[in-house]
Amino acid sequence: MNKKNYQKLLLVSLIATLSACASNSGTKSAAAEAQSQAEQQIVGNIPAGSPFSKLKIGMSLQQVHDTIGEPTDRHNYTTGKAFIPYYFGSDTSRLEELYKAQGSLTFTGSGVGGTNFKLYKIVYDANETGYNK
Repeated sequence: MNKKNYQKLLLVSLIATLSACASNSGTKSAAAEAQSQAEQQIVGNIPAGSPFSKLKIGMSLQQVHDTIGEPTDRHNYTTGKAFIPYYFGSDTSRLEELYKAQGSLTFTGSGVGGTNFKLYKIVYDANETGYNK
């Protein structure tokens, strides 16, 4: 087999492999995938009477505060994505808010100072002290 035929065979094999992978990757619907991701971002069993039971992933910071009030303590940090040149996504900073005897909420945001924060993760923990350690 000459070099040109080998390259063609290799290219055809690569295309066939990529096609097979693409056809198998779409087995879940977009709604099911979104639901699965949201469930992964909720840690712990939130009781029905807890303020955290009123929250939904994707709520804005202000919506959360209007719904359950201000946290006991909070801290923020920059993600590694902030240092990627030409990254204009929405995950350059995080804000974690602690609620005594409830747990913690993590928000993801972008921009200077983390504007446009959205609820990213809910961790229910009845033993939460509410203060940064």
